[in-house]
Amino acid sequence: MGIRAAFELQLSKSDPRDGFDDLIWQSLSAAAGSSKHPWNLGAISTVNCRDELAPTPASRMVVLRSADPQRRFLDFHTDARSNKLDELHSHDAAKPLAWLFWESSTKIQLRMRGTASIIDGDEADQAWQQASLRSRSAYLSLAPPGVATDAAQPPDTSDREVSMEESERARENFRIIRTTILSVDWLY
Repeated sequence: MGIRAAFELQLSKSDPRDGFDDLIWQSLSAAAGSSKHPWNLGAISTVNCRDELAPTPASRMVVLRSADPQRRFLDFHTDARSNKLDELHSHDAAKPLAWLFWESSTKIQLRMRGTASIIDGDEADQAWQQASLRSRSAYLSLAPPGVATDAAQPPDTSDREVSMEESERARENFRIIRTTILSVDWLY
């Protein structure tokens, strides 16, 4: 059943709120497993505290890699050298992170807010082993993400056509960002 049909069925119930949270998490779990799902790509926002005038939101698109309904976790992968990690590390305790998902045909908007943790070690090793060669290639750049270049292509793009074995050198740049979801706001 498509996302539109699932949500319309839920809304037709006598109390649509009953089971609504389950439907949202089922949809997110499906999105994490399918690049064709409208919520497979989401926007995340962190807080950039490096701005001299005032903290500012910093948003970007990421691929939803995992959704855990029981623990209320959403995961995405990132480069350890990215600004996202600096923005998360700039908060001493809770690391605020917000998600935004959009489904254009229904105009369903899902906003989620929570706290982030940076995952490395065994759990990141397992995710790395499951990552495709194409995904691994995103972590091969010699320069950190966001570094300006005058070249027509990103640094060392020609070096991104490597074997799985050769891609292992990029593991040191790979991290999982896990968001523990604290609130959900759904607009239809």
